[in-house]
Amino acid sequence: MTGMGNCYASCHEDFEHTVEMVGDARGLTVDQVKKMLEDIRGKYGADADYQKLRDRLPKGFPI
Repeated sequence: MTGMGNCYASCHEDFEHTVEMVGDARGLTVDQVKKMLEDIRGKYGADADYQKLRDRLPKGFPI
């Protein structure tokens, strides 16, 4: 999640490009990044720290 915020803050790209940048930086596919984001949201979606990190991203980002 932090990587998403950092990539978006640096480049202000849309969701797909941000996911692609994170994947490239971590050696992961776009699908792997999306799955990780879904898993994190499922486990920590109600957590205050997760919400703070998520607030760094546009509301329109689907995950």
